[in-house]
Formats: sequence, structure tokens, C-alpha cells
Amino acid sequence: MIGSILGYTTILIAIYRVPELWVKDDNHYINSIVTYSVVLAVFLTIIFMKGLDCLEYFRLPRFGLASFSTITIAAIFVSPRLWSGQSEMKPMDIALPGVIYLLGIGFSEEVFSRGLIFGKLRHYGERKAMVLSSIAFGLLHINVYVGYGWDLWLAYDHVISAAAFGFLACAVMITTRSIWVSAIFHAFFDLHLVFEKVVDDSDSGPFPVDTLWDNLLNPWFDLFLYLPVALFIMRLNRGGWPIWVMRFANRIKLLTPKP
Repeated sequence: MIGSILGYTTILIAIYRVPELWVKDDNHYINSIVTYSVVLAVFLTIIFMKGLDCLEYFRLPRFGLASFSTITIAAIFVSPRLWSGQSEMKPMDIALPGVIYLLGIGFSEEVFSRGLIFGKLRHYGERKAMVLSSIAFGLLHINVYVGYGWDLWLAYDHVISAAAFGFLACAVMITTRSIWVSAIFHAFFDLHLVFEKVVDDSDSGPFPVDTLWDNLLNPWFDLFLYLPVALFIMRLNRGGWPIWVMRFANRIKLLTPKP
């Protein structure tokens, strides 16, 4: 099991690295779009050929309160990326391939991590599969910092944040019964990669230097934010809203008590 997961990870990293040798122009995300398209095609093929039980999530989201609530929570979660003033519209020759690039990230990474890896690990139980596949997803992001871009603290921050997000995305997939919902959620979550607002900070002076304590604690904010949301979503999956939420809704007259 571990050997096959390491093998698939090696294939993934190889696909990430090979296009860089022959696609030089990434001004319009061409290199990245090619890479993520290949990743998506390869691992979709592997999943279907092996008939992993995660195929039950390769469908449209189920109808119901739990699914609707999860999609609403996911939408609220990514809304600051749209409305907080941190994003801006780009010219169409950047925006259009940028959207394709973001969808490529969302769909390919979800198919690999929440599809293949989660599907392989599900043999050990759903909860263990969620945790282990999320840790693996976080560790995969070390790849971004291999070579000239290596930075210990950035890698540490990115790995923990990505693992926490992976756990949340896994909860979204399980509760909606659709990997496509988590893929779109993932794409919106990465919106800043294309549409981040450019700010001129040339006159802002030197940037403050983070202390060791700051570097150690920075990514844990994401963990303590994403984990409770993911656990709440999994509670919805087990049987609707928690009792304390229903009592609160009754108290503020959001629900009409049954006679």
C-alpha cells in the first residue's frame, strides 16, 4: 500500500517536472495548464482502471440538507477571496487561461489526493484515510520549494496549511458525495494565484522580520480554523445539524418549534 502510494507520488512529481523542459513560455499559464491536464488524465485513468471505491464520489452532489449546508459553508469560506478587496480583474488574455489554470489545479489535485490517495487509504477506515491523505497532500507541497525556491519557513507554513485545507476539502467531498464540489472549492480557494490585487509597496519601507515564534505559529492559525469547520461538516454528514445549533436557531426564531 505505502509502496504504491510512493510510486504514484513519484509519477506525479515527474509529471510536474517534465513539461518545464519543453514548454518554456508560461506567460499565459500554458506550462501549468499542460501539466495539470496530464496529471488529471493519468490519475483519472488509474482510478477507473483499478476501480477504487472512491469512484462513488465521482458524481454530482447529492440532494439534501447536509449537502446544501456544506456547499453554503464552502461558499462562505471562499467569499473573502472575492469580496475582501484582495482580488482584481485581469485582462481577458490573462483571466481566461487563468481560470483554466485554477480549474486545472482544483480538479487534478483533488483527483490525486482526495481520489486516488484517499481511495487507497480508505481500506484502513474513513477517518484514518482523511487524516493520512491530508498529511500526504500537505507534504506534496514541499515540491514547490525544491531547488532554487527552497525556503524552510515557507515550506513549513505551506505544508501545514495545505494539510489542514486537505482535511477540509475531504470533508466537503464526503458530505456532498461529490469530488467535483471539492475540486471547484479548491479552485476558488486558490483564486489569489491569478487574481491577486497588485499593490505597490515600494514606499512602505523594509518589511518586518518574523521571529522564530512567529514562524512556528503562523500556519497553525489555518489548522485551528479549518479543522473545526471540517469536523462540523462531518457532523452534518452523520445526521444533520448538531442539537446546540438547532436550539440556537429556535431561540432566535429561525425555526418554528414543532407543536
